[in-house]
Amino acid sequence: MIRLQRSLSPLVFGLILPLTTVACGGDDGESTSGGTTSSTSTTTYTPTGNPADARTFDHTLTGLEQIPESCINQIKSSDFVFHYVHRSHGGQITSGAESLEAKNPLYGFEAEVLGIPDETDVLKVWDGMRTYEDSNRDEGYWSTPAGIEGVRAILSENPSIKYSMWAWSYEISAQTEQTVDQYLTVMSQLEEEFPDVTFVYMTGTAEEEYEGVNRTQRNQQIREYAQTYGKILYDFEDLDAWYGDDHSTRTVGGVEIPMEHPRYVVDDGSNGYEYSHTTQESCENKARAFWVMVAALEGCAG
Repeated sequence: MIRLQRSLSPLVFGLILPLTTVACGGDDGESTSGGTTSSTSTTTYTPTGNPADARTFDHTLTGLEQIPESCINQIKSSDFVFHYVHRSHGGQITSGAESLEAKNPLYGFEAEVLGIPDETDVLKVWDGMRTYEDSNRDEGYWSTPAGIEGVRAILSENPSIKYSMWAWSYEISAQTEQTVDQYLTVMSQLEEEFPDVTFVYMTGTAEEEYEGVNRTQRNQQIREYAQTYGKILYDFEDLDAWYGDDHSTRTVGGVEIPMEHPRYVVDDGSNGYEYSHTTQESCENKARAFWVMVAALEGCAG
């Protein structure tokens, strides 16, 4: 269970003080250990939120048919922008959304790298931060003072941004309870600072067996926090592990953990690989969940 109070470094509490040790990182394809702050001065931060406000978007919410066409058109004609920062795994959502649009133009979607799309009649996504260097790691969003200031600047200077979301990649497997606490707390404090922006929390990929038990625990930590404090959660791990009613798991060290469903595992290049570690089918499934989430948050889903 998530603790109601946690001791955190001044960075996490104030969002502006120097971080003594950076929290994680690493290139795609390798797991790196998350760090913790080494400051001995701590401040207790108590999260706020109503559990009744919690909303989770997972494999049970991927049906585009539940979104009225009028809702899709409302979203596309709106001026709001969805800010989304990710590495390659997170690109499964944008890749899938582009594929859905190619199959049915009703689902107009445009992700502009490092800025707001100019296109009209589309769901607009600001993809990344302001530079490529800041756009694919935790250091560019929540785990360093510079990253947090970058988020602040983008949101302050672009009032059309209504949503902001940061995606884990392989590094979720190497996080500690403390570094995930840091992610959760920074997100919560940004919510307080920008009440007109909805911050969407995410779990990480279910792809790796290595350190899979820790990965499962860290994802569950995020779920429990989201439920306890009424957050919006896009459950990436859940979407990875389910194909219809079939749940893929594996026993590691005597512990059953969710694993990416075999249907979504790229094996010989013949099952729809799209550059982001999985099949196009999986990308489209995650994009459908994304559309359902946006429609629900906009209040027009069926």
